[in-house]
Amino acid sequence: MGGGCGGQAGVSTSPGPYNAPLESVAFHGRCPVRDALLKASPDPRTARVLVPPHPTGALICRYWGIDDRGHRPAALAGARSVNGGGSLDRLVGRMDALPPFPTHPAPSCPALGGRSEVIYFHYAAAADDPVRIERQGCVAVSNGRVVRYGLTLPAGRHWQDEGLI
Repeated sequence: MGGGCGGQAGVSTSPGPYNAPLESVAFHGRCPVRDALLKASPDPRTARVLVPPHPTGALICRYWGIDDRGHRPAALAGARSVNGGGSLDRLVGRMDALPPFPTHPAPSCPALGGRSEVIYFHYAAAADDPVRIERQGCVAVSNGRVVRYGLTLPAGRHWQDEGLI
């Protein structure tokens, strides 16, 4: 699936044959046009881990930050699909290995421009697990229930997911 660096418009994706949406299951086949607060997955495993095991694929939605001149902050910059296999396994492993977000003492963190990414992890018979990476301050990585410290994530050239996969 196409990436979204430069000024490319968002690229939508559609579900694959093994992760087709079920009527009662939330599935994201395309990215929302704006970054917004996440609605946490109803899966009880998301209260313990950032990404439950064995997703069938993922949709990565990239959003512009406040420092991206010529683009509206929080507007869709592009999308990328990750199907099952080594890339998806690496992504899940790296996300779940992140340490808890520090609270005491509060860390001192740099300003990073505010880009964000939302990764919708797809499951065969469960709702998507959305995970948001916010490149601002200490880089909070959250699924709406669990918050991890993402400042140590490997950075990609333009987008955080480029260093994760």
